[in-house]
Amino acid sequence: MPSVKEVWQELIKDFKKHSFSSPPREARLLLSSVLEVEPSRLYLFWDEEFPEEKSARLEALLKERLRGVPLQYLAEKWDFFSLTFRLKRGVFIPRLDTEAWVEEAITYLRSLSEEQITICDMCCGSGVIGLTCAFWVDNLYLYGADISPQAVELSKENARLLGLDKKSTFLLSDLFSAFPALQFDVILSNPPYIKNRDWDSLPPEIRLYEPQEALLAGEEGLDIIERILKEGEPFLKEGGLFFLEHDPEEREAIQKLADTLSLEYLRSIPDLIGNERASVIRKRRSNNENTHR
Repeated sequence: MPSVKEVWQELIKDFKKHSFSSPPREARLLLSSVLEVEPSRLYLFWDEEFPEEKSARLEALLKERLRGVPLQYLAEKWDFFSLTFRLKRGVFIPRLDTEAWVEEAITYLRSLSEEQITICDMCCGSGVIGLTCAFWVDNLYLYGADISPQAVELSKENARLLGLDKKSTFLLSDLFSAFPALQFDVILSNPPYIKNRDWDSLPPEIRLYEPQEALLAGEEGLDIIERILKEGEPFLKEGGLFFLEHDPEEREAIQKLADTLSLEYLRSIPDLIGNERASVIRKRRSNNENTHR
C-alpha cells in the first residue's frame, strides 16, 4: 500500500486535473476527513501506510468532490471558532467570514454584568453561532430557531456533542412565531440575504447543493433581515443588540431600515478581507439613553 503522503500527492494531481483552485488544500482536507485526523496533524502520518480498508471511502468521496459536492458535506463535520460541528446535506454551510463578527459578539457578551445572559440565534442552521457563544460565555442560555426541521435537529445534535444541551433550546419556527414571551440581551443571525436575481450566478457548488431557503431573501436580499428587525424588536431588552450578517453592499440600506424602525445603528463589522459583513444595531432605551452598557 502507498504511504499517506503518496496518496496525498496523487489526490493533488486529481484536483489539478479538474482545475480546483487549491489542490493541496483540497487533498489535505479530504484525506484528513477519511483518516479522521485533524488536517493540521496529517503530516504526522506521512510515512505510515494508507489503510486499505479506507480506500473505498476515499474513492467515493473523491468522486463526489470532483462532481462539486461541498467538502463540508462529505466530511460531515467542520470547524468553526476552534470547535468541531456536525454538518449534513440540506443545512447551510458556515463560512469563515462569520467568525469575525461572532468574535465581537462574544467580547460584548462577556462584558455584560447580568448574572444570566439570554441570547437568540435566529436562522440558526447547524447552530454554530449560538453554540459558539454558549461555549465561550459561561453565564449564558441560548435559544435557537430555524424554519428547517433538519437544521433544528442538527443544532440539537451539535449541542449534545459539545455538552451544551443543558444551556440551549432549539425551536422549529418561522422566525419568532413559535417563541414564548422572552427578552433577549442579544439577537444574532446569519440569515438568508442573497438577492433572488443573483441565484443563477452563484457557483454551482453553492447553487446545486446548499438549501435555497437558507440563501435567498427577495429582490434586494433584505426580506428576512427586515422581518428579524421588526419581529425581533419586542423580544429584545431595552439597550439590547442585534448582530446581523448581510451583503456588504446593503450596509447603508440596513442602516436606513434601522432608522425607520426607531432602532439605533451602531456600527458595521468587517470580514476577513475588510468588507462590511455584519452590523450591530441597538434597541433604544425608553428614556432615550444611548449609553453603552
